[in-house]
Amino acid sequence: MRKLNRLMEHFWAAVAIATFLAALWALYQFGWQEGRQWLWFPMIAGAMFAFRRFTRRKLEAMEDREAGRSG
Repeated sequence: MRKLNRLMEHFWAAVAIATFLAALWALYQFGWQEGRQWLWFPMIAGAMFAFRRFTRRKLEAMEDREAGRSG
C-alpha cells in the first residue's frame, strides 16, 4: 500500500507541474484576462498533492506505531 500511496503522490506532483507549464503557456498566448483561469488547474493538482502527502505520512506513522506495539 505504501508504494501505491507514493505513486499517487508523485502522480499529482507531475500533474501539478504539467498543468502549471500549460497555464504559463496559456498566459503567454492569451494574456492575463483569458489565461488566468488556467491557473486553477495547477492549484487543484497542488492541493491534491499536498493532501496525498499529508495523508500518506499520517498513515505510515499510524502503521509504524501499530507495528511497534504488536511486535
